[in-house]
Amino acid sequence: MAYDKLDTGPSEASGQPNITDAAASSIRGSTWPYKLHADRSMAPKLILRPPPTEPVSTDPTIAAIQDTQSVLQQIQRATRLISAPWLIEPPDSESFRNTAGVALPAISATVFTVVAQVTCPPGRNGVIKWIANVIVGGAWADFSGDAVWQIVRNPPAGVYTGGNAERNYEKVLASLGLINNPSRISGIRIFENDVIQWVVRNNALPTGVNAGALLSGYFYPRTWDDQFDASDNPVAW
Repeated sequence: MAYDKLDTGPSEASGQPNITDAAASSIRGSTWPYKLHADRSMAPKLILRPPPTEPVSTDPTIAAIQDTQSVLQQIQRATRLISAPWLIEPPDSESFRNTAGVALPAISATVFTVVAQVTCPPGRNGVIKWIANVIVGGAWADFSGDAVWQIVRNPPAGVYTGGNAERNYEKVLASLGLINNPSRISGIRIFENDVIQWVVRNNALPTGVNAGALLSGYFYPRTWDDQFDASDNPVAW
């Protein structure tokens, strides 16, 4: 911030009294040249002014440098994103492939039964990349509504009746992959101590039917995420 002198107009000549001061002196008993009011000081007054705006450069070389910097920032952003540990499996990751099957429970309008489950270990984060869910036996058909599946995260203890389903997996009415040929998905990120479950509810299927499910992906040290977040450069976003 810079300073400018405030132009208050012409002032009395130094050392010369004016009529007002003389009158005031005689009335109040003060002696000229002392002023009665500080705001009548002869010292120049100062005001603040903002710094001047830098002119826009018309130099093509400078413009090219600025464009190059912008491109480099975008490259930095893209490189950072594609190196995310939930997109590119880190070298010290640990794969998991959890499969399980259960006898389908009795028909219920509310209660879900756990078919397969994976728990993210302490000190690890991870991502689920492959899933599968099947009904074995009976006359079940996709989208019939006879069975409803969900993928849930950290369900409450006790009987689960819905409410913790992952986005896009709140009401699965078809098989999304076979156990021996699972479906690859964009990824469900999981975090330390998360519990992820494939659950199913029997709407209309008879006894003697089984349900199977698969959850597969990899865990990695959570320090990868910590380093990824620490290296975030706001300029590159």
